[in-house]
Amino acid sequence: MGLLVACLLLLWVIESEGGERRIVRWLRSLTASCWLLGILVAWCVVGGLVPPQWATGGNVWEKLGFQFFPATWGFNLLLFLLLSHLALVVIHRIRKRQLRHDAPFLLVHLGLLTALTGGLVGTTDRVEGRAIVSREAECRTMFLRDGSVVPLGFGMHLTDFSIERNEKDGSIVQYTAGIDIDSTEHATLAVNHPYATGWAEDLYLNSYDVRHGATGEEVEYAIVQIVREPWKYALLAGILQLAIGIVWLVLKGRTPYIYK
Repeated sequence: MGLLVACLLLLWVIESEGGERRIVRWLRSLTASCWLLGILVAWCVVGGLVPPQWATGGNVWEKLGFQFFPATWGFNLLLFLLLSHLALVVIHRIRKRQLRHDAPFLLVHLGLLTALTGGLVGTTDRVEGRAIVSREAECRTMFLRDGSVVPLGFGMHLTDFSIERNEKDGSIVQYTAGIDIDSTEHATLAVNHPYATGWAEDLYLNSYDVRHGATGEEVEYAIVQIVREPWKYALLAGILQLAIGIVWLVLKGRTPYIYK
């Protein structure tokens, strides 16, 4: 967060001190925007087409980081440049003090800036793990993707589990788990129906004790996915701002000299 604020302050200084220089004017121009968006789209297309197994053995795909392309240095660099471009455009318009005239334009760019910042920073702050919640003992830890074990910050205990089946063929339609949290809060989890333990943390029912569940016996444990996303509301707010700004621009009509 501190690094983000420092970058914004640096961009403000660059715009205020050298806003009329050719390089700064180009960096906030429509041309720069098109180039950045075009390269970013091309990177995403290539990243989506390259199978992860190709990025092994020290080849060029592995050096570029295409095992998981959204986490590559190139993708993050492109996002950073696009964020810097958007910030320069917004700062330039704010300094011109034509907020009433530029309101829909600013809303679109602020929406993009907020959504991309939430997505970029949120990726590093996002925590995802799984916990085995049983009837016998309280679970207070979760397993991360790398196999490490970290504390949950609360305890979970399975109290109830039910499986809803199709009457015709016996296939599973839905399964639901009742879980006590710290013995003070009861959560009901079902597939595609998460439970929020806080503004940035959700619990998802991932799996269960299939061995006993398949035979109709009492399910002894459930596997719960814990997702912590402190930036998810920033992402949603950015998308909402973007949508409102686009509608506003359409209703207002064409605005000349958008990029000056």
